[in-house]
Amino acid sequence: MPPPSTPPSQPRHPAVAAYLDALRASGKDSTAYTYGHYLNLFEGWMGRARLDLMHATTDQLAGYQLWLSTDRPARLGAVRARTTQGTAVITVKSLYAWLRKRGFIIHDPAKALVPPSTPRTLTVHKDHLTLQECTALIQTQAAMVRDHPADTSPSYRALEIRNLAMLCIALATGRRVHGLVALRLDQIDLERNEIRVEREKARIGRVLPIASFSAETVKRYLDEARPVLLDGAQSPWLFISQRGGALCTRAVSCVLDNAVQETIARNPDLTDLPTKRISTHSLRVSFATLLFAGGANIRSISELMLHRTLSTTAKYTPIPIADLRRVLLAAHPRA
Repeated sequence: MPPPSTPPSQPRHPAVAAYLDALRASGKDSTAYTYGHYLNLFEGWMGRARLDLMHATTDQLAGYQLWLSTDRPARLGAVRARTTQGTAVITVKSLYAWLRKRGFIIHDPAKALVPPSTPRTLTVHKDHLTLQECTALIQTQAAMVRDHPADTSPSYRALEIRNLAMLCIALATGRRVHGLVALRLDQIDLERNEIRVEREKARIGRVLPIASFSAETVKRYLDEARPVLLDGAQSPWLFISQRGGALCTRAVSCVLDNAVQETIARNPDLTDLPTKRISTHSLRVSFATLLFAGGANIRSISELMLHRTLSTTAKYTPIPIADLRRVLLAAHPRA
C-alpha cells in the first residue's frame, strides 16, 4: 500500500501506534488510515486535557464524547455530524478493547461508551454522476489532454493523460480510492482487459474485468505518459506522482475536483452537477448505479465491487419509485 495522503499531525502514542500496526498487519490498511485520523483527534484532546491515555477513566472518555458533540471546528463552522461523532467514539472503543485484549490495560474504560445513534437508511447518501455527467467528465479530461501539446508541455500532458486513465479506471471498475492508488503494474492485463485485486479491506480479492475504453486509456498512459513521469526511474505502482513516486489519495481527490469543476465550466447544460458534492467514493457509487440501471443483477454488481454482503450492494442500487410502479402495473393481477 502506498503511503497515506497525509502524515500524522503529532507523534503517535506507542499504544496507538501498536494498534494501527496491528490493523495493517491483518490487511486492514484502509481501516488503519481512517482510524488514524480519529485517533489523532482523540490524542489531541487528551493532550490538551493533560490526561494519560493508558490510565483514562470512563468519566474522562465520556467527557471526550461530550466534547465531540459540542465542538465546532473552524473548517466546518458547525458541530460534527452524528455519523462522524459515532465513528470517533467507535474508534476509541476499538482501541481500548484491543488494549484490554492484549493485556496492556486491566479495565476497559471505553466499554460503557454508547456511540450516538443515527437513522438507519436503505441507501448510500452520496451524490453520484449520471451517465451524461460521466461521459462529460471523461470528455472534458480528454480535452484537457489536447490542451497540452506534446511538443510544448510534455510533463503537463503526461499528467493529464495519467488523470484521464485514472478516472476511466475508477468509473469502469468501481475501485475504492485506496485500492486505486495501490494498483501495481503487474496487476493489470491489457490483453485480457482485466485487473487483479489481491486484497481489499481485509477481503481476499479476485480477477475483475475492465471495460475496453478504460483499458485503451491505460495503454496510452503506459506508452506515452508514464515513461515521461518516471524519467528513467522505476516504480511498481500503476499510477505515479509527478516525481515518480506513489500516488496518494489526496492527489486523486484533487484530480477529481479539478476535472469536475472543468466539466461544469465547459458544460453549462449540466444544471444538476454544480449542486452535487462529488468525491472519490461518488465514482464508486456511480459505477454501481450505472450498472444497475443498465440491467446488471445485484449479485454480479456485488462481486464486481467486492462487497461482503448483498445488503451492502443494495444500498448502492436503490430502485427508483418509477421502476417500482412499472413493475406493479405489469405484474399485479388487479393493477
